[in-house]
Amino acid sequence: MNEEQHRKVRNIIRWQRIGCIVVKISETLDVSLKEALDLFYRSETCRRFHDEETGLYLQGNLYVLNDFLAEISA
Repeated sequence: MNEEQHRKVRNIIRWQRIGCIVVKISETLDVSLKEALDLFYRSETCRRFHDEETGLYLQGNLYVLNDFLAEISA
């Protein structure tokens, strides 16, 4: 597999994980999925999740969720 194929696979996995994280945000905050998605995509946590240099994307979904929850409660 070449680098372009690796990048595509990483993006697919990341998108799937965002869906799982957003569902947990929705359940935790008792908001709609759309609102949870909006909240996540506007967050610093999401920016860091997409930045491969931070390594946040390597952490588990619950870790990312807790990072997001800590961010919005600060």
